[in-house]
Amino acid sequence: MTTPSLQSAVRRAYEVFGAYAAPTQPLDVCTFCCMDEELEREMRAVPLRKLKRLHFYEYSTGAKSVDGQPADEVKYLLPRLLELLAAGEETHHSIELALDRVGRCHAGAFSNEERAVLDAFMLACFDACLRGEWVAEDFWYDLEDPLALLVMADYAGLSLAPLLQHWTEHPSPQSTIRFVESTYWGFWSKHKITNAFATNRPRLQAVFKDWTLSLDTKAAFTMKLLLPHFLDQVEQTPSNTCAPFPVMVDAVFDHLTY
Repeated sequence: MTTPSLQSAVRRAYEVFGAYAAPTQPLDVCTFCCMDEELEREMRAVPLRKLKRLHFYEYSTGAKSVDGQPADEVKYLLPRLLELLAAGEETHHSIELALDRVGRCHAGAFSNEERAVLDAFMLACFDACLRGEWVAEDFWYDLEDPLALLVMADYAGLSLAPLLQHWTEHPSPQSTIRFVESTYWGFWSKHKITNAFATNRPRLQAVFKDWTLSLDTKAAFTMKLLLPHFLDQVEQTPSNTCAPFPVMVDAVFDHLTY
């Protein structure tokens, strides 16, 4: 499921965050009813690369401090978390919150180099999604939804503009299919991202709305919808919803050219 770009981003994460030591104190997670105590202990004692999906699932979904996160703890665990994410492992019940602990760290907690690693990983994730190379399994169908990944990036406090610019310039017909599907269901009806996790994300909503409604974006995707290699796929593209894909294409084209 992973891609060369994701693999490269993960290797860089191990290089940059590899200097952080395993925590010696209990992790910032509830072990009364959220995370198994033995799993919590293993996250500090077992070699990082040996940690499994379940460790991170319980750690990520467990109750945590509301006034910030211990940055060194998060940074130590990040390379393995990113590695599991790159492989499509379900490390959280919702992909949108997979990097939530990163965004909960205090402002300035990450150096420019560390932030660049995270931005590069996010771009690799986004690109894999746009190309249709990050295939969803089980409950993680949102790996196929670019808007869910934008929400994920926003919760992590990562840069959104490079992701959107990448989408605008992406040459793959699959990226245009993703634009049609995601905006048809997740934006145009209310001119905002309707994903439930985006409800109270003003930065994300403003950035995405400005991008989608900009003349440059409208022109770029109008042209993409008219390209022969995209039009050849319209009738053959299956729909997992009640709306046939050609109907979605027509509706999105109208929104772009209105």
